Amino acid sequence: MIKNIMQKVMALACSFIFSTGLAFASTQTAVTAQLVKSEADGTVLICQYRTMKKIHFKVLFTHQVCPLAIQVGH
Repeated sequence: MIKNIMQKVMALACSFIFSTGLAFASTQTAVTAQLVKSEADGTVLICQYRTMKKIHFKVLFTHQVCPLAIQVGH
């Protein structure tokens, strides 16, 4: 019984440490931007991505495919 309680307490403590660690992330860390839309214009494909704060664009050739998500800096 006490062993089970200690395991739960340790799991909660570890999850708390990791969740608060993300709140204090460096400004140099990358975030994931999700694909919002894509549009072909002649021979280029314009991919639009969004994070919580910014919109990012990636330009590819029309024969390529926009990734569903990309890593971007803050």
